Amino acid sequence: MPVKFNQYWTVDHEKLKDYEKFITHQFIPEINRLGIHTVAGWTVLVGAYAEIIFEGITNDLDLLERALTDKRYRILIDELHNYIRKYKTKVLVSTGKKEAYSTDIKENTVKFNQMWDVVSRKKDACEKYVLGSFYPCLEKLGITVAGEWEVLIGDGPHIICEGRAQEIDKLVAHLQSRTFREARRELKQYVENYESRILVFHIQKVLGYKSFTYHIVRGSK
Repeated sequence: MPVKFNQYWTVDHEKLKDYEKFITHQFIPEINRLGIHTVAGWTVLVGAYAEIIFEGITNDLDLLERALTDKRYRILIDELHNYIRKYKTKVLVSTGKKEAYSTDIKENTVKFNQMWDVVSRKKDACEKYVLGSFYPCLEKLGITVAGEWEVLIGDGPHIICEGRAQEIDKLVAHLQSRTFREARRELKQYVENYESRILVFHIQKVLGYKSFTYHIVRGSK
């Protein structure tokens, strides 16, 4: 079962060039060698939270635990702190409601993440609505539900619906539609602490002929 390790920070913009060099030449290669595959880095375009969300994934919790207790990881994070502020992390586990999760993200992808806590006495009704109505509604609006995650370690809200879309203008139009607003209004009958964010690339994986590289997306901060 996939396990996400998300890291959150704000860039010290007085050290921007050194930050970018460190991230692409040291941080990402070493994180990958530790067994935490770098999916992408994101910046929050709409919604309040950390400036940068660095998204990594492993196959299971044991692999993640070994990576996080490795001396190389501690050295790497110490170095990262030279270039950033407000660092924190979350460990996310798949709820199993979306079986297929792909780490291959198209070039023009934007994310629409929604977060909430389920009202405990409405858990069964919430699951029925989300799987039977809310997620199908998102898909019809062009928002692919890439995964549903539960926050195992870190602050809430504790359920994260990871949505992906291809055109930001269409995404915004769909989010303003009556269809989405009514679907979200019904969702809020079953959940509390609802939040949402639109994310765009900060760090993007570029596929080559036999390998891949990562680059900083300019103008993303």
